[in-house]
Amino acid sequence: MEADEAYNGKHSELPLKLFITTASPIPVNVSVSAPMVTNLYHGDQFTITKGIVREISLPESLRSQETERSEKGIRIVSSKEIVVFGLNQAFLSTDGFLGIPLDVLGTKYLVPSYLSTSNNFYQSAILIIGTVDKSMLYIRLPPSSGVNIRLDGKSYHSGDWINTTINKFETLQLRCRADLTGTFVLASQKVSIFGGTTVTSIGGGRSRDHIEEQIPPVKAWGKRFAISKFPDTNPNVLRFLASEDNTAIVINDKQSIHLKCGEFYETRVNSFSYVSSNKPILSVQYIPSGTCSHDITDDCHKGDPAMTLIPPIEQRNIFYSFATPTSSQNKNFTNIFMFVIEDSYENDMLLDNKALGMSKIKNIVNGYNLTTGYIEIPPGSHTIEHSSGIVPFGGILYGGIQYESYAFPVGQRFTTINEECRPQSMDVGDGVDNDCDGRVDEEICNDFKDNDGDGRRDEDCLTELSTTATTTTSTTTTRPTTKTTDTKVPTTKTATSREMKTTTGRKTTLTTTTPNTTRTTRATRITTSHTKTSPTSTPSTQTTLSLATTKPTTTTKQTTVTPTSHTGNSQVDGDPLRPHWLTYTEYGIIGCVSLVSIGVLGMCCKKCFGLLAKRDDDDDEEDYRRRMYNKTRKVLGAPSIRPMYM
Repeated sequence: MEADEAYNGKHSELPLKLFITTASPIPVNVSVSAPMVTNLYHGDQFTITKGIVREISLPESLRSQETERSEKGIRIVSSKEIVVFGLNQAFLSTDGFLGIPLDVLGTKYLVPSYLSTSNNFYQSAILIIGTVDKSMLYIRLPPSSGVNIRLDGKSYHSGDWINTTINKFETLQLRCRADLTGTFVLASQKVSIFGGTTVTSIGGGRSRDHIEEQIPPVKAWGKRFAISKFPDTNPNVLRFLASEDNTAIVINDKQSIHLKCGEFYETRVNSFSYVSSNKPILSVQYIPSGTCSHDITDDCHKGDPAMTLIPPIEQRNIFYSFATPTSSQNKNFTNIFMFVIEDSYENDMLLDNKALGMSKIKNIVNGYNLTTGYIEIPPGSHTIEHSSGIVPFGGILYGGIQYESYAFPVGQRFTTINEECRPQSMDVGDGVDNDCDGRVDEEICNDFKDNDGDGRRDEDCLTELSTTATTTTSTTTTRPTTKTTDTKVPTTKTATSREMKTTTGRKTTLTTTTPNTTRTTRATRITTSHTKTSPTSTPSTQTTLSLATTKPTTTTKQTTVTPTSHTGNSQVDGDPLRPHWLTYTEYGIIGCVSLVSIGVLGMCCKKCFGLLAKRDDDDDEEDYRRRMYNKTRKVLGAPSIRPMYM
């Protein structure tokens, strides 16, 4: 995606950066390539393991520019599951994103963006990457004023449909001087989508920055969010984007906002907020422009604009591995990790396998059975988890210095929770909402409890696995055109962690212009062919998403409200979790008890058989004595005087 320099809008000349890591204690083989433009990038192959984050530099020529088609898709393939972060930089302009794996991509998207009109070189942008040849694309532009996109010789405006095709590894960037938030994309095959701006300012500050995120498909959106303002920043801007008509959004049990599909609500926050909705929404947090000039004072705010998605509470994970980036001038950021966890569990969080302690957690806020706060993170590679290995939490990594900042989620699950659901039989830990309650694997198998309070047990459950955290020295083959570095985090203990299924177990191939987690190794070169776009007409295919079959008449609601901070008494139920080793211990105890019982029974049976054998011997002896007596009684006398045989 295009990133421009902060003060003149010039296209970036800095390389793109990928950060790749894994939670696997077993070495993972990774391959990075640009299949359609091998002349621009020859690719990299390397090995990583848990605690190692690999940095890969990609040539700046792979970055999209203007509204254009190209074949600059990047493919990342791995032998096991990995985590990918991306950093897109221009001079004094930085933002990052969390990569989304191919197997959890989708075909229906609503895309957030942003735009400030204070400079004429600010541009809102959307990037689409194909995964299958000749995939149909139906794009409906938002009703925002000023939308004007020229593609394949035709002009498109607010509310128009762009009907076209896209091939595997092909990229399509749409860019204009208008806010593209609410753009709807429907595809016949899975596609990868990014949203943001080439450069922008946010709020009343002086600074400006490139902002960007990879967008999850609608099927992975959530309904519950806990949000806090990033420290040392102006009031943060929040946007909530609706995926369906009649969406009702409630903020802190007070504000209620009603939206149609494709509309968004904007507000500003200075403190903790709990947001819930009756239908899936996408929550986006924007860090505003800094207010510091060359002389930094106590009352100014450093940093630049940044954009991050807020992970839904339903999609939290239990373990994160990440690395802090450096600025466009190769300087370290002041990094913080913002977290959301269930009440009372924050005391036992581990950073790099070491207890944090309450003294290192700042700005703690409790409300709605949740706790939020932040931790200052030193530069380098890190892991973070709860000491129990089973407590889920959400996290966002943020870094800021004067004139630059970044923000992105350090991870989350991307389970499908928002498509039409039909109850189905369960496989343990299958990552599927088997009972159609909007939650995935919420029960703990064989603990004899109704964990989700629905009156049933183990209808959608998982068990826990015990893994040993180890580190292995990795090797790499580095191409001359790339820069490869690695940092190793020491691991000194055995960690017990829960296996939460974020993607399917099969191997997949990732296709994006920026990193996505994947798991296959087969490379196929595809010959692409462009198809002419058709006029602004509605797509001929049917879809269950209401926006794709209705006239483009929705309007965008923008309001600026500062909600009152409220911690309320409402309770947010967290997913109760439990480790595999506990279940296995129970099986072991039951097995031991069974063996002891069998042994005791065997001893009893042996005793009984012994007594029966002795009785048989006694009976034989009695018969012998009777026979001997009969032989001798004639000699001893008449029957009337022989003694009674006792």
